[in-house]
Amino acid sequence: MNSIECVQEAEIRQIPAPDEWTVAQLLAHIAKIEYFWMEKAVLITKEDDPNITRSDVESDRRTAAVVGHAGDSLDELVKSLAVANESAVKATGEISASDLAKQGHRGENNPMTVEGVITFLAQHMEIHARQITESRQQISQS
Repeated sequence: MNSIECVQEAEIRQIPAPDEWTVAQLLAHIAKIEYFWMEKAVLITKEDDPNITRSDVESDRRTAAVVGHAGDSLDELVKSLAVANESAVKATGEISASDLAKQGHRGENNPMTVEGVITFLAQHMEIHARQITESRQQISQS
């Protein structure tokens, strides 16, 4: 991940701007969303049109993961990302090409295919990688 290249331990806990997540929080979130969205992609392959909208309980778990792992060391966060990446790659490899077009839905009128979930996850991770880079720039300028 280029966005954390040469990052320092102290830097990952600095708040870049009011109401912004720290780099540590973003890293914890990225690891969590990899598991979450790949589980949703696999769910679509196993059920007929499941609802994959994040439930209140899942939202609480997301928040707890971000807050709970914000104090982890940089090494722990990077290892968590590596494990999450390996898990996502493995899950993706176990999805057959014929399942990519299967649909679930988010909300009432928002169908999402397995392929769409995987694409959404990749784009979401890219957004957060850019956010990490921008946060680091803000921190270095302050």
